Amino acid sequence: MAKIPYGISNFKNLITQEYIYMDKTNYIEILESYGEKYIFFLRPRRFGKSLFVSTLEHYYDCNNQDDFNELFGDLYIGDNPTNLANSYYVLSFDFSGINTDTKDDLVKSFTKNVVKALNEFMDKYNLDFDYDKTGMPSEIFNSFLGRVKYQIDKKIYVLIDEYDYFANELLSFQVDTFEETISKTGFVRKWYEILKQGTADGTVDRIFATGVSPITLDSLTSGFNIASNVSRDRGLNEMMGFTTEEVRSLIDKLVAEDVDKEELMKKLKRYYNGYLFNQDAEERLFNSDMVLYYFKSYLKENKEPSDLIDTNISSDYAKMRELFTLKNKERNYKILDGILNEELQQTAITREFSLAKEFTVEDFLSLLFYLGFLTIDSTVLNLVNLRVPNYVVKELYFDFFAKIIKDDADYEIETVDIKKSIVQLALEGEITDFVNIVEETLRRLSNRDYIDFDEKYIKLTMLSYLMLSRVYYVKSEYEVEDGYIDIALLERSGIEPNYEAIIELKYIKKSEYDDQGEDIVQAKFEAAREQILKYKQAEELSERENLKKIVLVFVGDKCVKQKEVE
Repeated sequence: MAKIPYGISNFKNLITQEYIYMDKTNYIEILESYGEKYIFFLRPRRFGKSLFVSTLEHYYDCNNQDDFNELFGDLYIGDNPTNLANSYYVLSFDFSGINTDTKDDLVKSFTKNVVKALNEFMDKYNLDFDYDKTGMPSEIFNSFLGRVKYQIDKKIYVLIDEYDYFANELLSFQVDTFEETISKTGFVRKWYEILKQGTADGTVDRIFATGVSPITLDSLTSGFNIASNVSRDRGLNEMMGFTTEEVRSLIDKLVAEDVDKEELMKKLKRYYNGYLFNQDAEERLFNSDMVLYYFKSYLKENKEPSDLIDTNISSDYAKMRELFTLKNKERNYKILDGILNEELQQTAITREFSLAKEFTVEDFLSLLFYLGFLTIDSTVLNLVNLRVPNYVVKELYFDFFAKIIKDDADYEIETVDIKKSIVQLALEGEITDFVNIVEETLRRLSNRDYIDFDEKYIKLTMLSYLMLSRVYYVKSEYEVEDGYIDIALLERSGIEPNYEAIIELKYIKKSEYDDQGEDIVQAKFEAAREQILKYKQAEELSERENLKKIVLVFVGDKCVKQKEVE
């Protein structure tokens, strides 16, 4: 059976232990053709960055010359090697996992990582010399570079994985420490200044660094103004992540012949696809780690995973709350409202930005783009429209919104109670308990002056709770032949509910109800009833035998009419 390389980022282990490998080595040739020696490349978390860095390490390392055919013989670059293959000493830094609890912890952890990388370099190449391991990271690095250049007969290729990991951690929780760390006198900035000096005297010939956002890059620019950020180059759009063709090849290798492969591809696209990093590129990408996680679970359990992303991945995205409080919480929450309502976010994508300057709406939307929370939908002249890339990220947004609701309502509703109410709908076709939970939430929110109650807000509350359950595939404004269904609860692969449901929601202002009473309730109900019966005739829904058709009419925070339509 083919071996799935989920969580494996060591290129040599992956090749020699015969894991599936998506050949991206043609990009080694492409990157060299750019003529840029100092490259920074940004992609969202879990997009295959560490594996690509490891691939570069094994390709350029002079120690691997005898293993070249074993490692690269079956790959593109094995048939098309460049002149620089196996021609460098490779110095690799990995800044993931830096401790950011306090400023002292940050300095110690960063220093420890630097010393570890330098010592591993010396061990790998059997070098024996002393350098000063005390003081700040920049002083240690300066001492090392000052001595190593007399011990080696080739130049150094510096690889940096997750150059901004610690910065993103600080950005989420400790903005002041972040700004201090990368300021003109900050220890990280000074470390990069030493790296720049290493390029100036010829000791360091090339640099390739990966990260997630350009915030740190901009802040370092004054001291490290030699780097080229090629993250949004059209020709590199597919360098990381999986293309449709690559995912199709996975399906062909891993899935039994009796499985509907086209239907599986549709699901994977819905869940994990959608990422576009250049507005002129044609290929939308899959998050590679998410796809590998899916197949790992699929092959082990012979069914779709109940959670569409591994906890290792979801924890990377769990900093959304801190992100949306960055600089201007009120403004950011308005953006969140638009995103939840599936409104396109029009902006120009900022290549580099700094928290030391004004942090604009454009900057914030760009940050969401770089982190993978939004992606390019389309272009309008020199602007882009951004949208949520896929269903999994949409679930994360609604999970976040559910937490906001819980905090704002001061309502200690247990998540398990929400899930139970939705299981009751799925098994018994009964929605009353769920409606009661929504009502209680709305009641507690109704005295908040800043909340603008309307049908849209009630629907967002319902969607957040429905997605939280992971029982249904939840669609908002679900398009059918004759219109858009407010909420559709459709069967989710691997879960077999007795009932699916479509819900039509109507909202009446209290002032309108006071004027017109039950007449307006009945009128709204009849309008919803007519709509939902029309939707039921749509080809996609007409053959669903156990489809509940439910109308909910709200007046303020109260559901005054709840009825299943036959």
